[in-house]
Amino acid sequence: MKKNLNRLYLFLIAVSSIALVSCEKDADQWLQDNVTVIGKYANIAKFSAPSATAAAGSKIKLDLRYWSEDPIDKINLKDSIGTAAKKQVFTTAYSPAYSAITKTDSLIIEYTVPAGLAPKTVILLEAEVVNKNTLKNTSTFKVTVQ
Repeated sequence: MKKNLNRLYLFLIAVSSIALVSCEKDADQWLQDNVTVIGKYANIAKFSAPSATAAAGSKIKLDLRYWSEDPIDKINLKDSIGTAAKKQVFTTAYSPAYSAITKTDSLIIEYTVPAGLAPKTVILLEAEVVNKNTLKNTSTFKVTVQ
């Protein structure tokens, strides 16, 4: 009798543990249930200038190479002179300019270094590519005033 009772307990434990495990959701399912995908980010392959130094008042050409799987809305350029806050100095709507060599879109931005800056002042330039889904990506380049 005691042997049969032990077997019954073991059977009930096995059945209840199988039932409890089968009710558990897959751990990865939680992420799918609670996250909404709104799109993909733009990618910036390169943001540079011919030189990292420039004279005050001079113009420099910035080379931006970028691409995105989602539609692009606009491109912004912001600068920060010394310790000042960033300010937007350029914006343009997206215009396709695909390069078969680099397999990216390219944009040449002409930036005028403000006149009257002291030598060795650092200007932080930030390129920002904004997709129509509002996701954006940035890249920076530092220019030192001669």
